[in-house]
Amino acid sequence: MGTVKIKKRHVKFFFLCSLFMFYYAVSGPLLFSQNNSGAEAFDRVITSIEVIGLKRTKPHIAKLPLEKFLNRKVSALDLNEVQAAVRDTGILEPIGVEIVDSANGNFSHESTLRVTVHEKWTIFPIPLVVAGSGGSTVGFFLYDSNAFGIRDMTALGGMYGTSGATAIAMYQHTPDRKGLPGWNTFFMYGRREEKDMDKEEEIHRKYSVDQLRVSLGLQYPINNLLSSSMSVSFSNISLREDADDLHPPGQGIQFLGVSPGLSLRSSSWDGFLLSQKSLSLGSNLNRSFGGLYWHETYARAVFEQPIIPGFRLVLRSGALWKAEADNETDPLLEDGPQRAQVDILPRNFSARNYAGFSGGFEKYLVKFNWGTLSVFGAWQCVFSHGLISGDQFDNGPSGGIRLYLSRLALPALGAGLAYNMNSGLYQFTFNMGMEL
Repeated sequence: MGTVKIKKRHVKFFFLCSLFMFYYAVSGPLLFSQNNSGAEAFDRVITSIEVIGLKRTKPHIAKLPLEKFLNRKVSALDLNEVQAAVRDTGILEPIGVEIVDSANGNFSHESTLRVTVHEKWTIFPIPLVVAGSGGSTVGFFLYDSNAFGIRDMTALGGMYGTSGATAIAMYQHTPDRKGLPGWNTFFMYGRREEKDMDKEEEIHRKYSVDQLRVSLGLQYPINNLLSSSMSVSFSNISLREDADDLHPPGQGIQFLGVSPGLSLRSSSWDGFLLSQKSLSLGSNLNRSFGGLYWHETYARAVFEQPIIPGFRLVLRSGALWKAEADNETDPLLEDGPQRAQVDILPRNFSARNYAGFSGGFEKYLVKFNWGTLSVFGAWQCVFSHGLISGDQFDNGPSGGIRLYLSRLALPALGAGLAYNMNSGLYQFTFNMGMEL
């Protein structure tokens, strides 16, 4: 099928509509929903929190996500909401939730929220495998998602694949007390071969680079739903001459970046699947050592809503708008289709602007001690604009399976297949390991 040509203003319009739609779809329910389940229980209120089963995790870390339930009436407490708060930590698995009356006697209005948990395995060597139609990558990392028992995350390792090798080190300190910020630091060095493709997987540009990136950031939780962030970074992308180069960029680039951001997020638990509603907005302001200035704006939204327990609606959207920098260096600054939250484009597809949407359903299949297996299907569409592709629109179905692990502090394992109706090509993906 042929490519559908669109104008830049259409991409801008779709970008703005995506932000508008998901602002109300995500922030509305988060900000205004209320829970009125349950009957009155003598007007008892939660005045203290107790977490049982901790071995490595510090008690104040386990209690922090539960503090929002303090001073809440027992009759208005949703135990599934408590489960969601515990599971959302990524390091704890709730075994039991109960309300315990105060020892002061039956005439007391005070109650304790007691949660019994199982700590997940959080420190171990871990493989990383990413395979798909655009190539494969394997890696090995030493990983800890609960460093020092305060839910900090650290990773050290490397990846090697068909396009080259990369070394990564990172540390993230999660805010552990109200009113205090978190912080993170990141180091990456890679030597790889870049292949910029169109949606038919035809290579239009090929070149080799050495890339260094160092960043330092702060994160400040404003309330239980909203958080802000700010980071500064240094990047150096240098070209390496190769006999197989095809239309390489004119020169490399060194630049500094400042990246402010806002994110809104809540989670829910239906007994089978942990769902989220989130919206992230941010901007990257960059200036090269040669005096060039450019910026980019991005958005990401996720809306997961259970229809019945174990079966949910899943909507995802991603958008990126990047201003032009310089004809010589623009190819180095394009991004892959992951920014649009879609799977129907090749992994090596390259573009400057995206506005993507994915809508579908996910159904759990079986639940066992080590996790939950589910199947999902979605319809995806994406507008994009790039130096190679120009303006285009793509759409098609995507589906696969996921395994959510309950004993290991790892993101879900997944395998999927997507079909692009405009190019007629399939994209296969398999992911195992951690997300950096």
